Amino acid sequence: MEDFNKYKIFYEVAKEGNITRASEKLFISQPAVSQSIKKLEEELEVSLFIRNKSGVTLTSIGQEIFTKVDGAILSLKDIDKIIEEKNELLSGE
Repeated sequence: MEDFNKYKIFYEVAKEGNITRASEKLFISQPAVSQSIKKLEEELEVSLFIRNKSGVTLTSIGQEIFTKVDGAILSLKDIDKIIEEKNELLSGE
């Protein structure tokens, strides 16, 4: 589950293009988000973001990883829909 959380944080930072905005959206402190990104980059041994004054942008490898994470998150949302629909059917019986 720890890996999922790191990728979720990565995903939000990439979507927002800003660590502070992502931290606000995730209800996590900005230093914790920065630390999570740093740890993920160290584990993967790649730079995921280019940091600048106005925020962050994905590196080319970061963009590739974002595409995969985005697909995974969409799949998880599909699973949530399936469960929700099943529960609605069960509660309607």
